[in-house]
Amino acid sequence: MASFNRVILMGNLTRDPDVRSAGANGMRVARLGIAVNERRRDRNGQMQDIPVFVDVDAWDKLAELCGQYLVKGSSVLVEGRLQMDTWERDGVKHQKLKVRASTIKFLPKGDRLAGAACAAARSQAAAPARPNPLEGDPDDIPF
Repeated sequence: MASFNRVILMGNLTRDPDVRSAGANGMRVARLGIAVNERRRDRNGQMQDIPVFVDVDAWDKLAELCGQYLVKGSSVLVEGRLQMDTWERDGVKHQKLKVRASTIKFLPKGDRLAGAACAAARSQAAAPARPNPLEGDPDDIPF
């Protein structure tokens, strides 16, 4: 059975990035916490923002950039995949679902700009149109 693992989130950092070395090879990892708001109407018809808190790991050069430029409250757009983190403490096994980032876009502050960035991200996510190799000059056909 085929599967697909991709996540796109936009939110604000809940804490400063925690950048550390991981493993003997000195690879860097930045641990981020972001809050993503979900807007819902309550029973009285009033709109409420309900935060969802997500842990994100960024690796290598991306980790360094996050440590340099991001602080608590920074707006970001994160693309990546879900990953299960498992560990054992005091004989008890624990699991936590988090995002392993492949791309993090640093967004300017403000709802208007963040909304524009979200729309831009949606348009970037659409697959670009591929030219038809059978159209045009027959000498340019790649086979």
